[in-house]
Amino acid sequence: MKRDLDLDKLDLKIISTLIENSRLSSREIARRLNVSVGTIQARIKRLEDLGVIRRYTVDIDIENLGYIYPVLIDIKVKGGRLREVEEIVSREPNITSVYDITGEYDITVIGWFRTRHELDDFVKKLQRIEYVERTHTKLILNIISENERTGLISNILSNL
Repeated sequence: MKRDLDLDKLDLKIISTLIENSRLSSREIARRLNVSVGTIQARIKRLEDLGVIRRYTVDIDIENLGYIYPVLIDIKVKGGRLREVEEIVSREPNITSVYDITGEYDITVIGWFRTRHELDDFVKKLQRIEYVERTHTKLILNIISENERTGLISNILSNL
């Protein structure tokens, strides 16, 4: 269970700033937030040590790389082999996210494919995994929002 980390408004502003651009220097973040560079460096180090900041990354437009078929695939697992199936699926190169879920299915995955044929091959491969009972694939027509939790941070900030 996650513990309450007692983050304050400045911590959340730093997180929000880094979500927008993780390449900003401590000096630039300090300038934008009107605090000292030392304060920013100490806060970022603390957030890293607490595991709030896990990594720094880039935002790739995957469609520009030719992956034009984003899908959600629900998976029903039999025999209590949820973790086994999740491990197998999470190693697939076209899969970007794997989630335990409640309801009729046990797992939802998000995947990206270059062609319908590539997607079709993957779904058939998925259905051949020993403990996969059935799948339900949904093609994503339009992506309205993928805000990497910026909306959540903004909401938290507005409630402080």
